[in-house]
Amino acid sequence: MNKFLIVTFSFFLFGCSGLTNDCGEIYSKYIKDAEYFLVVNLSNQRPYNNGDDDSPGGEILADAMVSKSVYDSKKIGDEFCFEN
Repeated sequence: MNKFLIVTFSFFLFGCSGLTNDCGEIYSKYIKDAEYFLVVNLSNQRPYNNGDDDSPGGEILADAMVSKSVYDSKKIGDEFCFEN
């Protein structure tokens, strides 16, 4: 019974939330330890700083590890989406 509750809870926690696609503009690209990364600016999709002093400001950057073919096909300024 205990395993059933854990599996059911896990299903609702992870399965029902659905996948979200975060998209943004490629800010930078780099290679580290033979792995390819795109730095994506996610803050241009959300109006974080709307003049309100209580709103956080600045850029929100996320690194996305990608294959060499994706790395070579994308340019800085292109839009990139990845699943969370």
